[in-house]
Amino acid sequence: MRALVVAILVSGGVAHADVFAFKDLAGYEKCMTLDHLVETIGTDSGAQTRFLGPEEIQPRCIESAVKLLTGTKSADLVLDFIKTTRRLARPEAALDLVRVLADTSLAGCNDIVAYEVLLAGLDRPKDDRFFVPRARGIAKRCLADKDFRKDFVEEKDNSEAWIAANACQILVEEKLVKSCPGSK
Repeated sequence: MRALVVAILVSGGVAHADVFAFKDLAGYEKCMTLDHLVETIGTDSGAQTRFLGPEEIQPRCIESAVKLLTGTKSADLVLDFIKTTRRLARPEAALDLVRVLADTSLAGCNDIVAYEVLLAGLDRPKDDRFFVPRARGIAKRCLADKDFRKDFVEEKDNSEAWIAANACQILVEEKLVKSCPGSK
């Protein structure tokens, strides 16, 4: 019986082996909604099988989506992937996709969905080493857009302290404001 269970799990992993090789939004959504995956990796001494949960699957799905979308000319397609990510994961999980959107079309930085993802990435302590650096890089890229810049300058006064502090630091670095509220 034990061998049968292992065989089913391994074959389940093989059945989903190409889950990260999706070619469209439907494949991405399927990838993002997987609740488990058994991955078999060949090693020098044979093979190693690992059970993956959503917390390991979703980042790999997003990474594959970034690769798929990099270089696309369709901001609407990238935006659809961002919306799907927001629906199926925490908003800040879509930061790398917002970067692709900014690279595809600076005007995309003004889309409310992308803007909210950016703010979610900034809504963390300054010493956050994962989301804040990504969000800062995207914000600096998006500041090249006049409409985005006009809106983003107002974030230094955001009622969320971390957003205000991170946004103001970006604005000071980019020489768009001289100082931040409360700083000396």
